[in-house]
Amino acid sequence: MTIIRKVLTLCSVFMTIGFAQEFVVTSDSAAAANSKQDSIATAVTDSTDKPAVANNTAVQDTRKAAPVAKDTAAPQKMRNKITYADYQEKVKRSAKKRSKTMHHGLSLVGATYNDKNYWHMDHDANWGTGVGMYYFYRRYFGNYLGMQGRVGALYRYSRWTFDADEQEGKLSTGEKYKLTHSIDRKYHNIAADLPLTGKLGYHIKGTTTFLYTALTLGLTKPIYEFVDTENSLSFSTKDKGLKEDLNLINETGNNPFPLHESHQTYKFFYMDDWETNSWIGLGIESRLVSFEIQMFAFGGASQNANHRFHNIGQGSPTWRMFLDFSIR
Repeated sequence: MTIIRKVLTLCSVFMTIGFAQEFVVTSDSAAAANSKQDSIATAVTDSTDKPAVANNTAVQDTRKAAPVAKDTAAPQKMRNKITYADYQEKVKRSAKKRSKTMHHGLSLVGATYNDKNYWHMDHDANWGTGVGMYYFYRRYFGNYLGMQGRVGALYRYSRWTFDADEQEGKLSTGEKYKLTHSIDRKYHNIAADLPLTGKLGYHIKGTTTFLYTALTLGLTKPIYEFVDTENSLSFSTKDKGLKEDLNLINETGNNPFPLHESHQTYKFFYMDDWETNSWIGLGIESRLVSFEIQMFAFGGASQNANHRFHNIGQGSPTWRMFLDFSIR
């Protein structure tokens, strides 16, 4: 019995020692688990305490990256290719440009002049003409009124052929004769011209066409002139005997008639040499080309050496035609 008791006592001791070791291990594992949970809780608490910095940084990075991603994803246009919307816009711009009236341009003029009272000659010119070139600017006020100013240069030419004087006489032998003084005069004139035109008309709807009547007031400054004058003195008679004598003299080449003399005058005009003029006209304008015809109405000159033209209703009228080319 004693042996059995000793054996049981030893078993009890061993079992007690084993149970104590298991309890210690279990306690350590629980402590480790509790420590791990505390670490996780601390990390969660820290991430909860500082979320703004991380979140803001992420949001900012995302926003900064968005445009780059958008640019990268944007479709690239092919060379010489446009979208339909761009094409429509281009067509609209072209139509608007074509419908726009151009206000600046170049004017060409051709004229027929009829001078009177040139210098001390009380005779009308046989024929006159002129050409010119201008820069113009025009502007409209509503659908009915317009203004156009021009500044340019003129070349003018006129010619006179007339008998200035006739004298009748009698030879010592009794034959009657007549001496005739004839003049052939022409001038070449360079002048600056500044006409201002007021227009009353109507714009045709849907176009740039403008039909109008016009009144033009002009100021002309003559600058330089070349005058060529030829004088001739001719001898004539109705007496038959004297005619036969003249024919005989002509055949021998000894007849001095007609006598000829010519001279030229070159001159620059003074600052007080001015011409005024007014014109009435009709015209039609478009975006690029315009045409106007004008008739001289009234005018004057500051000096007798300047040019005067027949007023309306006097003699042959003076006309001029403008052809305008718009450039802007």
